[in-house]
Amino acid sequence: MPSATQNFAGLSFTDSCVGGTCGAGWPPDPNGDVGPNHYIQAVNDAYAIYNKTGTLLAAFTEDQLWSGIGTSPCNGNSQGDPIVIYDELADRWILTHFAFAFSGPDPVAPFYQCIAVSQTNDPVAGGWYFYALQMDPGGAGKPPAGTFNDYGKFGIWTDCLYMAANGFNANTSAFVGSLFASFSRADMYSGASLTWSLGFINNTTDPFTMIPANLSGKAALAVPAGAPNYFVSESQTTFAFEVRKFTPGANCGAGGTLSAATNVSQASYAIPSASPNIAQPNTSNKLDNLGDRLMQKVQYRKVGAAESVWVVHNVQGSPPSRTVRPQWAQLNVTGQVIATAPVQQQIYVPDSTLHRWMGSLAVDAEGNMALGYSTSSGSVPNFPSIAYSGRLASDALNMLPQTETQLVAGAGSQTNNCGGSPCDRWGDYTAMSVDPADDCTFWYTNEYYSSQANGSSGNWQTRIGAFKFPGCTAASAPTVTTGAASGITAAGATLNGTVSSDGAITTVTFQYGPTASYGSTATAAQSPLAPSASGVAVSAAVTGLNCNATYHFRAVGANTAGTTNGGDATFATAACSSNANLANLALSAGTLSPTFASGTLSYSANVVSNNNTMTVTPTTANATATVRVNGVAVASGSPSGPITLSTGSNVITVVVTAQDGVTTKTYTINVNYLPLSSCTYSLSPLDLSNTAAAGGIANITVTTPNGCPVTATSFQPWVNVNSIIPTGGTTTVQLQISANAGTARATSIVVADRLFLITQNGP
Repeated sequence: MPSATQNFAGLSFTDSCVGGTCGAGWPPDPNGDVGPNHYIQAVNDAYAIYNKTGTLLAAFTEDQLWSGIGTSPCNGNSQGDPIVIYDELADRWILTHFAFAFSGPDPVAPFYQCIAVSQTNDPVAGGWYFYALQMDPGGAGKPPAGTFNDYGKFGIWTDCLYMAANGFNANTSAFVGSLFASFSRADMYSGASLTWSLGFINNTTDPFTMIPANLSGKAALAVPAGAPNYFVSESQTTFAFEVRKFTPGANCGAGGTLSAATNVSQASYAIPSASPNIAQPNTSNKLDNLGDRLMQKVQYRKVGAAESVWVVHNVQGSPPSRTVRPQWAQLNVTGQVIATAPVQQQIYVPDSTLHRWMGSLAVDAEGNMALGYSTSSGSVPNFPSIAYSGRLASDALNMLPQTETQLVAGAGSQTNNCGGSPCDRWGDYTAMSVDPADDCTFWYTNEYYSSQANGSSGNWQTRIGAFKFPGCTAASAPTVTTGAASGITAAGATLNGTVSSDGAITTVTFQYGPTASYGSTATAAQSPLAPSASGVAVSAAVTGLNCNATYHFRAVGANTAGTTNGGDATFATAACSSNANLANLALSAGTLSPTFASGTLSYSANVVSNNNTMTVTPTTANATATVRVNGVAVASGSPSGPITLSTGSNVITVVVTAQDGVTTKTYTINVNYLPLSSCTYSLSPLDLSNTAAAGGIANITVTTPNGCPVTATSFQPWVNVNSIIPTGGTTTVQLQISANAGTARATSIVVADRLFLITQNGP
C-alpha cells in the first residue's frame, strides 16, 4: 500500500473544544469525512474541522453546536454516536448524533436524532440549519415510545439522506427492532421545514445494524436516475449479507417502501466472541470486538456498467488461531438487481498473530479499494495501532494483495477503568472516505494511544491520514470532438463524434435541434466510457426529424471533473416524401371488395352482424406518412377506434397525407350494414319431390335482404351443393343429384337455416 500523504493528529479525549472537553467516555466513536477543502472529524462528544494539511480551524462540542437551538434534548443533552457526511452533489456538510436525558445512570425518553446541515460549503463560517427529530414517537409502523435509537448509521444518496439504527427498549435494554428513515436533501439544504419519514421493523432478532449505502468521493455522479438506496445488514440467522431496497416517498417523506431482504451468500466463519477478546501488550485487559455486525460505511460505486456496494464486518478465526479479522465483500447491484452471490469476498488474514478489527472501507474512481482497521496483539510492540491495506481493480479477485501499511503505531494499552471495571470498549466504528477533489485520495480516521501514560488514564488519541494509489490520477474534463452526421434520411440521422475520457468514467450524449440552442438530447450508444477511453468513436441514431430541414448538433462528454461540449455541426435531412399510398387496408368485420390494391381507392363491404361497430387498420407504404380514418388520426398498422355502423350504407374515409404535407390520397369504403336479426328468407321451390331416377341439376332460389348470408348443407352423398351464387337480393343454390339405381329414397338438406325435403324415384 502507498504511504500516507497526510498523517496528523485528530482530537484526543482531553483536548479542549469550544463548549468543554472534547472527549466524553469510551469508546470515542471516531468518524469523519472529507470535502474539497476540509476534513471534519467527530468523536464522542465533539466535532473538529481541519484544512487538508492538518491545521485545526474549529472544534466544538455537540452541545455547543446546538446551544440555544430549540427545547429538544439536542440542546444540552447530546450524547454522541456522531456521524459526519459530506454531500458532493450539493457541496454541503451534515453532522449528526443522538440526544436524550438521563435519570441517574439510565437514559430516558424521548430519544432524538440531531441533524445539523451546513448552510454553505464553508463549515467554519457558513452557518448551520438544525433539525431535532424524535425517534420514538410510537404509532403504527413507527418505533414504539421509549425506543432508544442506538448506533445510528447514515448514507447520502441522490434524493435523500438515509438512516438506520438499532432500537432498544430504554427500560429493559432489550433489542426490539430496527429503525429506518429518509430525509429530504432539498429541504435540509434550504433550511425549510423538513419532509421525512420514519419506519420500524418489529423483529427482535434480524435485521441488526442495517446500514444504508453511501456515496463517497464523486460516486454520486454515476448513480442511475431513480435508483433506490440499498440497506445492508449482516444476517443474524444465516451466513449471508442482507440487502434491502429503500424506495422513498415523495420528497423523501411518507409513502416509501423498504423491500424484503435479498440474501447474498458469504463464506462461513466463527462468530466473534461476545466477551472482550482483543489482546494488548503488558496487560490482561482485553478489548471489545463489537461482535457480528456490519461496519460503516456501506459504499456504493459504479465503475463502467458495474454497480456495487462494498461491505466489511468482523469475524473470528477458528482454533488454534483465534484472532479477529475482517470479512469484506463486493456485492453486485447492477441495474438495480441484487445478485445472490458476491462479486468477490475475503476473510483477510495476512498473519495469525495480529487482531484486525473495527474496519471501514471505500473505493476510488477506478475501482481500487482501501480497508482501514485497528491492529493489536498481546506482545510488544503490537499495542493497539492503526493500519490499512487494499487492492487494485486489476488485482485477482477475493484478495487484498497490496501490502498492509501502518498509519500510526500505538504506544500504549487501554488499562483505565470505567465504572469500577476495566474499560474494554474500543472504537465502535472508524471511517474511510474518498476525496471528492480527485476521487482518488483515501482519508481514514481511527483511535490509538500515543503512550502508556495515556492508555492508563484513558486519554485516547485519534489520527487522520490520507493516501492514494499511484495509478489513480485526478481526472480532467473529457476531450470531445463533434463529427459529421451520417445515414441521413428524411426523418433521421446518425450523429457522430470522438471522445477521450481523460481519467474518469464519462457519459456521452448528443444535443440536437433546429437551432444552436438544440432542445433534444440522445445518449451515445457507447456511453459510458471507461476512464482510459481515448479517441473513441461515439454515435447516436436519432429519428422523428422533419424532412428537408437543417439541424444543429454537438457531442457532449461529462465526467467527475467537468463537462465538455464539442463544436456545433449541421446537417440537412432529405427531401420530404410525396408517397401517400397505403400498403394495406384491413377491416375487423366484412371483406373488402375488390381485394385491396394500393392504386384502388374505392371499396365496398357487407357486414351482417348484431355488433354494429367495426375498426379499420390502415398501413402506410411510407413510414413518414400520416393517416386519418373518418378524420381521426390513426397510427400506421394500428386499428382505428370503433366506428359505429347504421343499418344500410356507411361511407368510411381513409385519408393519407405524405411527409411533404401536401400530397394526399383518399380511400373510401362503402360498408353495407345489416343486423343479423333482420335477415328473412324465402325459398322457391319449397321442396323437390319425385325427382327423376336419372338425377341431374336442381336450383333453389333464396330471396333475402341484400347482404344477408345464405348457406346450404347436405347430409347425404347423393346430394351435393355445387354452388351458392348471390345476385342482388336473391341467391341461387345449385344442387347436383346423383342417379338412383335402387328403390325410391328421400333426404333433407339445410338451406338458409331451413329444412328442404328432396325425394327421388327408383328406376
